[in-house]
Amino acid sequence: MRTLIDDLLLFSRTNKIDKTFEQTDLNQILKNTLSELSQSIEEKNANIQSDRLPELKVISFQIQQLFQNLISNSLKYNNPGVDPFIKFECEQIKSSDYPALNITRNKIFYKITVTDNGIGFEQQYAEKIFTIFTRLHTSADYPGTGIGLSICKKIVENHSGYIFAEGKPGIGSVFNIFLPSR
Repeated sequence: MRTLIDDLLLFSRTNKIDKTFEQTDLNQILKNTLSELSQSIEEKNANIQSDRLPELKVISFQIQQLFQNLISNSLKYNNPGVDPFIKFECEQIKSSDYPALNITRNKIFYKITVTDNGIGFEQQYAEKIFTIFTRLHTSADYPGTGIGLSICKKIVENHSGYIFAEGKPGIGSVFNIFLPSR
């Protein structure tokens, strides 16, 4: 029950009105996130790599929560007997190159891709996993509340961005985050 309350508070915090955007180095946010999760990373013997991430005007604590939720999920939903591998990749793109963004005028985005070698999921659930309280597994199999990815989606939307998921059962998951370069 405590975990549910904490997750609901995190979700409601993403709707707060006082959203202060500040020029921030996303590499530092990732470094802070990895420090916070260091015990879990060490216990799972996880290998986490990252391209150089940009400096963007963001709400720092929200981007840290985004990274934390994605990394935590990768650690939680890993293949038994396989060390987790998580890769952050980043590139600057034009929205016109990605029809899924459904933007009429061309804008520049940073596409941050987070890939893991976990248990993955069936692609038919790629949109459903961002719905609050949606779980693809029982809490007996994997603990959690089904709020983490809905928080991720809300955070990305707060930054006028987009998030999409791809999964392959037994192979892993890919989360593509598009944040405007402003």
